[in-house]
Amino acid sequence: MPPTNPPNAPFEVARSDEALYVRIRGLGSMKNAPTLETLANKALDEGARSLVFDFVKCTGVDSTFMGLLLSLTTEVKERDGGGVVLINVDDHARRQLASVGVDAFVTIREGESKLPHKVRLTPVEAVYASESKRLKLIVKAHKQLVASDERNRAKFGPFLEGILAELE
Repeated sequence: MPPTNPPNAPFEVARSDEALYVRIRGLGSMKNAPTLETLANKALDEGARSLVFDFVKCTGVDSTFMGLLLSLTTEVKERDGGGVVLINVDDHARRQLASVGVDAFVTIREGESKLPHKVRLTPVEAVYASESKRLKLIVKAHKQLVASDERNRAKFGPFLEGILAELE
């Protein structure tokens, strides 16, 4: 019997020897970014060399989620030179990624990309993160966006200052 898709499952995931495959369901946001960070770091700790994000069911991404993708790209490259690949990215998501410069750091495969034939995706429910942990991830993601493209300072500087003040 195939696994059910619980309504609180923002991701469907699978692991191969070398990669973590993540299908984003709905909005990739600051609410589910802590779950994604945990999944990705666990896979990298266990030897994954690449992270593949499938956008076929993604309705959009917020700045925290995009900053996390950028942060994960840096993490993968620092560990062993692997990479982050985005597949099935529609025009809306592509514009969002380009608006903050993330598209320059990840590989976006054109056309109808599919996951490897025998990969079975399993729904993963969002994991509760404390407010402090979530805010720290938001800060980290936005600092990464600003560091990668100075034009993002104008977009996110005041927001980042507000969150840093809230953390103090």
